[in-house]
Amino acid sequence: MSHAITGLALLAAVTLVNALLTVAVTKRWRATMATPAPAATPSGPPALAVSEGERAPAFTLHTARGEVGESALTGHPALICFLRPDCGPTRESLPGIRRWAEANTPSGARLVAVVNGQPGDAGPLLEAVGPLTELTATEPPNGPVARAFGVRHHPSFVLLDADGTVTGAGVGQGSLPELDLLDA
Repeated sequence: MSHAITGLALLAAVTLVNALLTVAVTKRWRATMATPAPAATPSGPPALAVSEGERAPAFTLHTARGEVGESALTGHPALICFLRPDCGPTRESLPGIRRWAEANTPSGARLVAVVNGQPGDAGPLLEAVGPLTELTATEPPNGPVARAFGVRHHPSFVLLDADGTVTGAGVGQGSLPELDLLDA
């Protein structure tokens, strides 16, 4: 008789654990199913949210020397580069960015480098662009400046005239010569 009671108690305990596990798995499954699916990637070639002839959107760049807004660029042509530390095309675009800076910054043009990535990973990229400009900042992927310009792919480039009007925009390492940014 005592073996029967022990067996029933053991069966009840196993049944209770099974019921609790079933409830936990069901809750997790429902939470997973309630999460919306990621938005579909737009079709067509990559593009920015800014177009030639438009004014540059308002932005605040958090540099090592403090906050800088788009007003700091007023009166100067500027090339804004959106770069990512783990991106091969970004690394391949660095010589073109350097040539643009060497050709244009002596006459007053400004180079802005926005590194989209984790701060710990940005070091080598910041070292590469640091000698070219004081206007460098690191922000998380899809950070506020990248969102303002609609950056979804790296590298991305926006060329502004002295009035803050977009005169060219491109995505990818190949867009530097395509946009004729090296002669700006």
